[in-house]
Amino acid sequence: MNWGQAFPAIAVAALLMFLPGLVLARALGAKGFASAAMSPLASCGLIGLAGVVGGLLRLGWGLFSYLLVTAVCTGLAFLLRRFLRGRVAPVAPASAAPAVQWAAILGGMVAGSVLILTRLLPAIGKPGNFGQVYDNIFHLNAIRYILETGNASSLTLGRMLSPDAGIAIYPSVWHSLAALVAQLTSSDVFVSENAVIVAVSALLWPFACIMLVRGITGPRVLPLVVAGALSGGFWMFPFQLLQWGPLYPNTLAYSLLPLALLVLVGLFRAGRERFLDDVSLWSFLLIAVAALFLSQPNGVTALLAFSVPLIAAAWFSQLRVRVRTKAGFRPIALVVLWGFASAAAFLLVWQALLLNFDSWKPSRTLDQAVGDVATGTLLGGGETMVASVAALLGIITIIWRRRGGWIIACGLIAAALYVVAVVMYQGRFRHFTIGSWYQDPYRLAALVPLFMIVLGSVGADGLVTAVRGWLRRIASKRSTGRRLGLPEFRGSGSLYAIAAAAILALALSTLVSSVHSPGLDAISTKIKNSYSYYPGWAVSSDEFALMSRLDATVPKDAVIGVNPFNGGTLAYAISGRHVTQYHLSPGPDEDLRKIAMDVTTSQTGAETCRLAEQEHVHYILDFGRFYILNFVEAQAYPAFDNVAATPGAKVELVDHQGAAKLYKITAC
Repeated sequence: MNWGQAFPAIAVAALLMFLPGLVLARALGAKGFASAAMSPLASCGLIGLAGVVGGLLRLGWGLFSYLLVTAVCTGLAFLLRRFLRGRVAPVAPASAAPAVQWAAILGGMVAGSVLILTRLLPAIGKPGNFGQVYDNIFHLNAIRYILETGNASSLTLGRMLSPDAGIAIYPSVWHSLAALVAQLTSSDVFVSENAVIVAVSALLWPFACIMLVRGITGPRVLPLVVAGALSGGFWMFPFQLLQWGPLYPNTLAYSLLPLALLVLVGLFRAGRERFLDDVSLWSFLLIAVAALFLSQPNGVTALLAFSVPLIAAAWFSQLRVRVRTKAGFRPIALVVLWGFASAAAFLLVWQALLLNFDSWKPSRTLDQAVGDVATGTLLGGGETMVASVAALLGIITIIWRRRGGWIIACGLIAAALYVVAVVMYQGRFRHFTIGSWYQDPYRLAALVPLFMIVLGSVGADGLVTAVRGWLRRIASKRSTGRRLGLPEFRGSGSLYAIAAAAILALALSTLVSSVHSPGLDAISTKIKNSYSYYPGWAVSSDEFALMSRLDATVPKDAVIGVNPFNGGTLAYAISGRHVTQYHLSPGPDEDLRKIAMDVTTSQTGAETCRLAEQEHVHYILDFGRFYILNFVEAQAYPAFDNVAATPGAKVELVDHQGAAKLYKITAC
C-alpha cells in the first residue's frame, strides 16, 4: 500500500476529528473562525465521552455511538442557547473580510502541513509500517482491544493489561479514533494508527497553532502564515514524540493544547478581538479539560501551568482597580479572597495529577539548558534559528507595545519546566514541579515550541508594522501631501491579501525548511529507523510474516504464550489471537510465571499443565532472545524462548518463518 491508497483513511481521521465537533460548536454559539477552531476540541471531547458512556451502557464502540452522543450533546447545547437567548452579549464580526482571514489560515496550513508531510511520510515509509518502540506495543494492542471488545472507555482500557481491575483508567481518545478509522475504512490497525498520526501531526497541530495566533493577534495575514510555517519547523514537536515512546496520546493532547489556550485567551480578554461570548467560552473550557484529560492528562497539567500568567494578571488588575478607586475594605477583601481560593484550587488539582515515577537523571548543565531553549537545541538536538530570531522579535514587540506580557510568561514557564527536567536531581521540588509528566524531559521539551511559535508570529507582525511606520514617516517628509500606498497585511478582501498569503507561505516554508534542516533531517532518520524491520527492535520481517498467519494456524479460543520482550505480544494487534501478555509491563502474575517457567517440560496432571489448561495457553511464539529492552525481567519466560534447545521440551512445530517459530504445546 502507498500513501495515495491510504488517503481515504487519513481523510476519515480528519473528518472524524473536525466535523462532529463543528456541529456541536455551532450549537454552542460559535461562528466563523471560532466554530472551526473549537471543532477538534469538541470532537475529541465527544469521542472521549462516547467511549465512557458506551462502556457504561454496553454500547459497542463505533460510528453510531459517536454520532449518538454528538446528537444528544448538540441537542442540549441548542436548549441551553435557547434558554439564554437575549441574555448573552453578541460577538461583533471579525475586522477583516472572511476571504482574507481564510486565505491567511489556508496559507499557514499549507506551509505547516507541507513541511511536516514531506518529512513524516518518507520517514514512516509505507502506511502499513509501525513504530517498533516500547509504547507502541501497547497502543497497537489497545486499538485491537477496542475493535475486539467494542469498549472504548477511558475508565476500563487498562483492563487489557489488568483484566480483574474494576476501574482501570487509561486515556483512550487516540485509540478510539484509530479504531473508528479501522472500522470505517476496513484498514488494519497499522494503517489506521498511521492515518491518525498524519491527521494529528500534519493537520491538527498547524491548524491549532494558527487558530491560537488568530485569537491573539486578530485576522492579520502575516502572523497566521508565520504560525503555520513555524509549526512545521520544530524537530522536537511533533516529530520527536512520534519517535520517543512513541507518545501518541501526548501528541494528540499537545496538538489540542493551543485550542484550549485559545479558550483562556477569550475568557481573560487577552486577544485583539472578542470571538466568543462568555457562555460559549465557559462551555468550551469544560469541553477542553475533558478532551485533554481523556487524550493524555498531562495536557491538562500544561493548560494549568500556562493559565497562571492569565489568572495572575486578571487578579492583579482587579486588585489594582479596587485599590486605586478606594473601593473599601470589602471589595478589596473579596478580590484577595478569590485569589487565595484560585491558588488553593490550583495546588489541589496540580497535586492530584502528580505521578509516582522518578527515574530520570540530569542530562544537561544549566548553561546548556538555557541555550537549548534560546536556540531550539533541546536535549542537544539541531538549532531552530528562524524561530528563535522571530521569538526574540516577539519579545521586543510585546515590550514595545506593552501588551501581551502573559505570552512571554508562558514561554518562560515552558522553558523553566524543561530546565528543571534536564538540570535538577530527583527530589521533592522536581517531583512537585514536573511529576505530572513522569519527569520526562522529552514530554517537557515538546512544550517549548508552542510559545516560540506564538512569539515568532507576534514578532513578525511587530517587525512589519514597525517597518511600515518607518517608511510612511520617510514618505511623509519627502512628499507634498501625497500618501505612500503601502498595503495593509490585514487586508480588506482584496486579491493582494490573498496573494500575499500564498507568497508568504511559500517563502517562509522554504526558509524554515532550509535553516532548520539539520535537526529535521536527524529526527527523520530516527523515525525511519524506528519504523524499520532493521534492526527489528520489536519484530523482524520474518516474525511479522509468521504472526500474520496466526488467524489461520491458531484456533480463536486459544492463547499464545509469548515473551513480551521479544515482540510476541504484537501477535494480538496483528492477528487478533490472544496472548499471555499484551505489553512489557506489568510483569507476569504468579500463574503466568509458573507457566512461562516450564510448561514445555511439564506433564499431564502437574500444576503447570493445570494452569496452562485453565488459561487456554496451548501455543508458543518463539522469537529467540533478541529483546526490545535487555532487562532482567526478560529472563522470566524460559519456556517461551529457544524452545527447540530446551532439554525434554514436548512441543510440535506448527509454522515457521526464518528463525521465528510457532509451537503447539504437547507436554500437557
